[in-house]
Amino acid sequence: SYSSLGSTPHARSQARGVESPVGGAPMAEPSPPAMGGHPFDDAFAVMKSMQAELNQLKYDVQEERHLRAKEVGELQREVRHLRSQLEQALMDLSVANERVTNALTSETSLRGRALEMLRTEVADAIKRASEVEHLKTVQATQFGKLAAELKLERSERQAAQTTLDAMLNAEVQTRTEEGAGHAKDMAQFRRQWEATVMQDRELFALLVKDVQAAGDLLAGNVAKETNPRLSADVQSVTTAAPNSPDNMQLLDVGSRPCSSP
Repeated sequence: SYSSLGSTPHARSQARGVESPVGGAPMAEPSPPAMGGHPFDDAFAVMKSMQAELNQLKYDVQEERHLRAKEVGELQREVRHLRSQLEQALMDLSVANERVTNALTSETSLRGRALEMLRTEVADAIKRASEVEHLKTVQATQFGKLAAELKLERSERQAAQTTLDAMLNAEVQTRTEEGAGHAKDMAQFRRQWEATVMQDRELFALLVKDVQAAGDLLAGNVAKETNPRLSADVQSVTTAAPNSPDNMQLLDVGSRPCSSP
């Protein structure tokens, strides 16, 4: 590099103690000629040093030139590669642009036809809007009439419901009173039935006593024959209602032996 060209010879010349022809730094003063030496030995040594440095500089310049040529070649190859890629990209972009242009043209035509259809539909919609407004007016009139009729029907139904509720309440009240009367009658009938049953039991007991007394009067020597006949009569009576209290009492009486007078 150029930095190495400017630094390396200068460093070597400073190491030898002479003036660098590149940097221009002051050289060390030449030592006085030795006794018996040639007076131009120091100058010759400086010239030899400068010649060596010049050769080194030429070599470094040559190396730098080769390096720069190599780098320029690589840059040229890279530029050619990039140019080829750019040309290919331009070709691809042209193809894509053409394809997009065709697609855009087709889409434009389709959108144009769709727009025409939309305009036709909008015209039809505008034409039918008047009909819709007329239908809205008719529907509003009908809905108003239906609302009035519904309101009237509701009031009539509410009045009928009120009347029906009043009638139902009256009927419930009447049925409640009738139920209370029936319950009272049933209680009275039960009391009467119980009194009649008690009376019948008393009469039956009296009848049994009378039968027993008649048996006792007819007893004598035929007491054993009378008692089975009485038992047969009791059996015939209890067959009709075997579980009634009266028959149970009759069975109890018939089972007892007849006492002598």
